[in-house]
Amino acid sequence: MSPALLFPLLMAAAPPQESPAPEPACAATRPVLPVGFEGWSVRTPTDAGAGTRSAPVMVLGRATDLRLVPFDRLIPATPPVRIPEAGSVAGMALFQVARAGTYRFALGGPAWIEIVRGGHVVPAVAHGHGPACTGIRKMIDFRLAPGRYIMQLTGASAATLPVMIAPAQRVAA
Repeated sequence: MSPALLFPLLMAAAPPQESPAPEPACAATRPVLPVGFEGWSVRTPTDAGAGTRSAPVMVLGRATDLRLVPFDRLIPATPPVRIPEAGSVAGMALFQVARAGTYRFALGGPAWIEIVRGGHVVPAVAHGHGPACTGIRKMIDFRLAPGRYIMQLTGASAATLPVMIAPAQRVAA
């Protein structure tokens, strides 16, 4: 099993961290994207919502560059688990799950992610780093039932955050 698919630590949210320096070998390497994230490098720019009424609807399996808003403009769906630093940016998007299962969220930069349904935060079941040279900073898994969800992002430092949601693929050992 690929180390990129292993999630040795289970926790509800991973803290944002500074981006590691790009690896020199990345310039000469074609990155191998995780199964389900083959479209990661073809992203559509989208304005994130400052609240649920202005939140765009994301399509599973399609990557987007979410243009975030200042945190002080965010009308959260639920209070953030971590209070972000002053000057950080945030945003939200909606998405629909048709089939129950584990869904993986890929973020291209540091940010807190909360998945909200019915006013409650859905706990993450796993998290880890994205594969080297792909631009995927972290990947977080959530078990979701069919229905509509809110993805709430806080604590980001960059105005635009690459994001993609796809069903998590399990690899047999």
